[in-house]
Amino acid sequence: MLVAFILSKAQSELPIASAAYQTLMSNSDLKRPAEWYPHARIRKRKIIYHGGPTNSGKTYQALQRLKAADPELGGGIYLGPLRLLALEVYENLNRDGVYCNLLKGQEKRDVPFSKHVSCKLEMVNVTSNEYQVAVIDEIQMIADKERGYAWTRALQGLRAKEIHLCGGLEALD
Repeated sequence: MLVAFILSKAQSELPIASAAYQTLMSNSDLKRPAEWYPHARIRKRKIIYHGGPTNSGKTYQALQRLKAADPELGGGIYLGPLRLLALEVYENLNRDGVYCNLLKGQEKRDVPFSKHVSCKLEMVNVTSNEYQVAVIDEIQMIADKERGYAWTRALQGLRAKEIHLCGGLEALD
């Protein structure tokens, strides 16, 4: 009874602080992950899994689809667990005539007129751009206690029409 009185008094005398508190509480509620990325969730996304052992061609197949992504429809994005993988994809795409930007930690390389991006997975901004094709490499890392959040965030929040998940068969367990 006393707590209810104090809360009602605080709300009437401190409306701005009370509203800010309510906004903070609703924005930091982690109980309903399905509501975290509404722009991605309302899209009909096609998710394709490429599974197999190391050097079986799973990432190669996904990258072929990424190369074919139409720049007019948003282009594509590659998300990898290592800076070296992001750099390798960046170099290969640009060498093949597919203009691609690079985001990896402290380094950022912008290529004029580029609609494709290659980046380390933790660097992706899932709320800003829309892509036709996205490739998430090493999806089994979603189970990692320290870095798995980045794969979860990318899978849930990427605004892409087609998402290719590449990884070992252990990701299915």
